[in-house]
Amino acid sequence: MTLIIPTREATEAMLGSILAPNLPVQVIEERVAAVYGLVGTWRRLGGEREQNFRLITDAGAEFVVKVASLNEPQDSLVFQTEALEHIRRVDPHVPVPRLRRTLDGQAFSTVSDELGRAHTMRVLSFVAGKTLLDQLSASGTVLDAGELMLLGEVSGRLARALQGFRSAGAPGNMPWDLANGLLFSEPLRRALPASLRPFAERFLPHLSTVLSERLPKLRAQVIYHDFHESNVLVTLDPEFRIDGIIDFGDMIFGPVVQDLAVTVASLVHWSNDPVHAARCLVRGYQRYMPLETADLEILRSLVLARLLLQVSLVSHQSGLDEPPESKLGELQSLYIEAIHRFETMSDAEFSAGMMPSVVPSVKVDVVAGAQPTPALLKRREAVMGKTYTFYNEPVELVRGLGCKVYDATGKEYLDCYNNVANVGHCHPYVVEALARQASTLNTNSRYLHSEIVRLGERLGATLPDHLDTWFFVCTGSEANDLAVRLARASTGREGIVITENSYHGNTTVVTPLSLIDYNIEDKPSWVETLPPPNLYRGLYREDVRDAGQKYAAHVDEAASRLSEQGFGMAGLLIDSIFDANGALVPPQDYLPLAYQAAKRAGALTIADEVQMGFGRSGTHMWGFQAFGVEPDIVTMGKPMGNGHPIAALATRRDIAERLQKHTGYFNTFGGNTVSAVVGNACLDVLVGEDLQGNAARSGSFLMSGLRALMERHEIIGHIQGRGLFLGVELVTDRETRAPAKLAARWVRERMKALGVLVSSTGPFGNIIKIRPPLVFSLADGERCLEALDIALKEVPADL
Repeated sequence: MTLIIPTREATEAMLGSILAPNLPVQVIEERVAAVYGLVGTWRRLGGEREQNFRLITDAGAEFVVKVASLNEPQDSLVFQTEALEHIRRVDPHVPVPRLRRTLDGQAFSTVSDELGRAHTMRVLSFVAGKTLLDQLSASGTVLDAGELMLLGEVSGRLARALQGFRSAGAPGNMPWDLANGLLFSEPLRRALPASLRPFAERFLPHLSTVLSERLPKLRAQVIYHDFHESNVLVTLDPEFRIDGIIDFGDMIFGPVVQDLAVTVASLVHWSNDPVHAARCLVRGYQRYMPLETADLEILRSLVLARLLLQVSLVSHQSGLDEPPESKLGELQSLYIEAIHRFETMSDAEFSAGMMPSVVPSVKVDVVAGAQPTPALLKRREAVMGKTYTFYNEPVELVRGLGCKVYDATGKEYLDCYNNVANVGHCHPYVVEALARQASTLNTNSRYLHSEIVRLGERLGATLPDHLDTWFFVCTGSEANDLAVRLARASTGREGIVITENSYHGNTTVVTPLSLIDYNIEDKPSWVETLPPPNLYRGLYREDVRDAGQKYAAHVDEAASRLSEQGFGMAGLLIDSIFDANGALVPPQDYLPLAYQAAKRAGALTIADEVQMGFGRSGTHMWGFQAFGVEPDIVTMGKPMGNGHPIAALATRRDIAERLQKHTGYFNTFGGNTVSAVVGNACLDVLVGEDLQGNAARSGSFLMSGLRALMERHEIIGHIQGRGLFLGVELVTDRETRAPAKLAARWVRERMKALGVLVSSTGPFGNIIKIRPPLVFSLADGERCLEALDIALKEVPADL
């Protein structure tokens, strides 16, 4: 397909303006009162193509009355109005104007001018608020990551709300539509400032290929196509909020990625780092509108094209011939700065970190010579013995991206289980950082290198100030092993207190602290256990007063038993989500009281954050922080390297020095240069894409959906957890709370067959565990809930 470049005549026709009418306000007032039954105070508003008024009725209702030009195509007005009605039906929470119908139910009316010509008239609800442009210009502030993510999210939500909308009135000669080739016309090329012309001459041939060969192949629908600072109404204080989206006159039928390009091009200059801003906007957009790799591959080109079109159109419409940049205004100067920032980047550099939500099936090839599962399992057992595997029929995974993984046959699965890939499977930014450092140098931490120091400094800034000394290891098991050694060296005692059915690793020291793997009767005498603070089926339930105090009192009892046996209590080791017990949320006072009891016994407190750390709770970086406690030692692992083996321990300097005086500690691979770079890259993504905030939003969405399922399925006895770590407890009877272990296993396997991976856990194996990567979107949440709903409906009656 060849891009058609408009002639001068076609260009001028496309840019030709439709002037707003100028009817007497009294005529419009009388007509609105007669047709709509609305009377009140009128105030004139601006408008290029329509005569607009703000009407405040005597009852306080506010409307916008819009009178169209005689030259405005009726189809265009119908198109806009039907789009607003479609949005209202599909997603009423999107803050857009609502149509006010006439007294006899019509969408439009007319009002006649002095010559008797009928102008189309519409009445819409008035959306109150100040534009993003006015707010930011007045305050002099810039947008942070969370605010950019929210803007991208609302833009994507609007795009999703427009899915399925069809109308014959979509304009075909919209000047802002890149497919019309206006940017290639001589008048607009001449209107570009001199500083942009060399780049434009290099860029336009490439853009022609993108527009003619690649863009037409991508997903298209009706798109808003105008999400910019003058059309978005916001509140800045006390917190950033989007109040409304206005002006639907630039809607077209076009590619989804072009809609996103408008959002990115229009908003990146409100950040100190436009590249980072683009990534935040894309991440937010994909919460509602998933993108494919092919979309992101051309996003930079479309953003640059939109920026060039913005600058050239404004200068052309201002009547400036070969305009100097100083005459284009402050906003246009910001657009020009963004062009200069993006023009030096490659497409890959620009899209690094903009992980697609949708992976085309053609990208996931069937593995050549892939063996049937039984054959591969037999080979595995010949090499590794009868080791643990997931599911009755194990899955051979060969690829992953984001929250999706693929088996050897090419089947896609939504991963709702693997918290190891915290920032998403194979995040391109993390992969690139790993490969770059691996091809440069990989050595141990006895040599100086800045990345390990930077990693410790950045992580330290998220923890209490007293945790100022770091040990870097390879696994969470090693971190917990070292924590026990530090507690013993510091206190001179040996005993460790844990919760029942817990898991803390698999070294010689911490395997006895992982009761999930063996019978409690076999535990060594230096280990004492606490009943987990389970308010649903524990010793003290939700109806027990002071349940937190009662659970915490067991720490005193455990300390006494250790003292009586001559071990003494060296440490209290607790995982704040109680993973192996099914994602428990303890009483708010439980951890503070348990920590106080440990202190009374002279023991150190150890927070095992291998499961809940790195933003998974949605409210805090570390799980223990939700309870206002300050441990002596914090351990972390799994999510720290997104699958790369890196873990760490943070503690007080005096505790660390006691161990160093006795034996010291060194780990050959712990904190090596590649691991440190990967750890920093994961932090970049975690913070830059606001994944903690995403965990809060997606987790809240999941929790609401699970509660709705609980109303429909008697088999769900309880739902628990925080953020993106949730447990769905299945029971055979809600009154007796008898655990439905076999049903949980059945649901787990059925969901796998439906393409959704979860696990079953808990002391009775009856809890469905949902613990996905933190890039989990609302669309992913809907898919998970749908599969769980289907599985629960189909649970055999005899299980």
